[in-house]
Amino acid sequence: MQKTIGLVVGIALVLLIGVFYVLSNNQKQVEKEDVKQLSVETHNFNTVLAYENDYMGNNSNITNLFNKLPLSNYKYTVELEPDTFTAAINYNTSSDEKAVIYNTTAAFVLIKNLEVIDMRFSDQSYVITRENVEQWFGDDFESLIDPSIFKDKVQNALMESTTTNWIDQYTK
Repeated sequence: MQKTIGLVVGIALVLLIGVFYVLSNNQKQVEKEDVKQLSVETHNFNTVLAYENDYMGNNSNITNLFNKLPLSNYKYTVELEPDTFTAAINYNTSSDEKAVIYNTTAAFVLIKNLEVIDMRFSDQSYVITRENVEQWFGDDFESLIDPSIFKDKVQNALMESTTTNWIDQYTK
């Protein structure tokens, strides 16, 4: 009887250790994936498709969208101006032009009536309009909702070039 109880306890301990090992590895994988989402280079556009919306008036939707985009590891606030279809994003960090381009492009692709994004940083501000972004991409703009096209036309293109032309056209 004692041998049976000892065997059951031993098996339970082995199973418990196995469960903790699996959970620990899953947590590490989640953390690794979260870190990848913070960089323009490794961000996965698929993760933000859930925030596609016809209207910009939903503050929690826009906040959640920016929570899943690069720069989300910095403190920021979101202010919506529904009369002008403007979102002001106030970051508590210095600017990163690649992230500005990536995030604003993603926001315009996903939020259909968003017209202006005012991104404010401690060292710089950018006012970017949907019209300028649509002109930059031309006929390709509507297709950017496809993650593989977004990766090719936005993400990879940003990694292969300087941002001077882009930011000049986005803010003209």
